[in-house]
Formats: sequence, structure tokens, C-alpha cells
Amino acid sequence: MDNFINNLLFTYFPLIALAIFWFGIITRLIMINKTVHADSTQFIADKKVKLGSNLFHVGIILVFFGHLTLFIPEWVYHMVMTTETKRIIALTMGSFFGTMAVVGMSILIIRRFNAPRMKANSSILDYFIIILLLVEAVLGLTAVAGTATTPIEKYAALSEWAQAVVTFQPDAGAILINHSIQYKIHIVTGLFIFMIFPYTKLMHMLVYPFVYFLRSGYQLVRRRS
Repeated sequence: MDNFINNLLFTYFPLIALAIFWFGIITRLIMINKTVHADSTQFIADKKVKLGSNLFHVGIILVFFGHLTLFIPEWVYHMVMTTETKRIIALTMGSFFGTMAVVGMSILIIRRFNAPRMKANSSILDYFIIILLLVEAVLGLTAVAGTATTPIEKYAALSEWAQAVVTFQPDAGAILINHSIQYKIHIVTGLFIFMIFPYTKLMHMLVYPFVYFLRSGYQLVRRRS
């Protein structure tokens, strides 16, 4: 029974989550792209909230890109570093940016619960997403100590598992069967976030209007009544 659950969660569930993720990305960007937005939080009017928003966005994005290094084949990064060096870099950068994201999310959550305007403008889904992201980040940070002290083979196995999933290996889940429950909860929670990503306000991260930073200025024109 344990092998069945492990195989379900770490061989098939990742593929299901990725399929739903890409289906949602394609349908929302092509068919209903006008719905991709994030409601205003009026963060510009509050320096503390602006700080929290910046910490959250920078931290969570860099943590995400850090996780993408799991897909780099061992022979590739061995041309410039050992697996142990890669682990040290991952732990250092992950701890720094993960802490940054947690601090930012904590500021935003406190404001969302305490500011009357934000409470009136928030849905249950808004609370669910930010709390789920906070739980995922905390799980990742608490796993740092375990990652630093476990044998290097267990750390390398995480990359082996990620690459086995994207290459559709039928026994991918077996690679993680001896990993701690903390790792497994962190992975399953991350996959769930991936799965619901296209159907939430998180989608605005993919269509962020970078062009606004390049504009020399703009003029607001109102029609005279």
C-alpha cells in the first residue's frame, strides 16, 4: 500500500499536475487572456506593504528559478562544480531568498487580515493562495537542516527524481521512497500549487507589464463631461 501511494504521488501526480498546468496556461493566455490580472492592493500608498510585496515577489521568483537547477544533468554541472558545491550554493541561496519570501508574505498576510479595505477586497481564494505559499516556503526552509546533514546521495536523488519525471520514467517515484515525510509534503504541496497556478491570480506573474519600466512617461487624458 505504501509503495502504491508513493508511486501515485511521485510518479503520476507530477505528470497530472504538469498537464493541468500547461493546459491552464495555454487556455488562459489564448482564449481568456483578459482575465489575467491581479487586483489592486494599493501597496504604493503604504511603504511597509510595498516592502512586503517586493520581498515576496523577488524571493519567491528566485526560489522558483533555483528549483529549476534540479533539471540540470549531473554531467553538465560537474564540468564546473561538484555535487557538494552545488548543495552548498543551493542551501545558501535558498535560505536567503526563502527567508525573504517568508518575511514578505508575512507582511502581506498581516495587512490582508487587518486592513479594512483589503479585507473588503479579498476573496477566500486570495487568503488560501498566500497562506498556501507561506506554508510551502516554511516547509522548504525547515528542510534546509536535513538537506545539509543527509548523505550527498539523497540530495542528488532529488535531481534524479525531477529528471525522471520530465522524461516519463515509470519508476520515478521509487527514487524518493526513502526520503523524509517533510520532503514529500513539500514536493506534493509544490505540485498542487503548480496545478492551480493558471487558475489563480498568480498567473499575472507570466504577463507582468515589463514595458512599463521602459516608458519615458505617459499622459492621462479625461474626457470633459
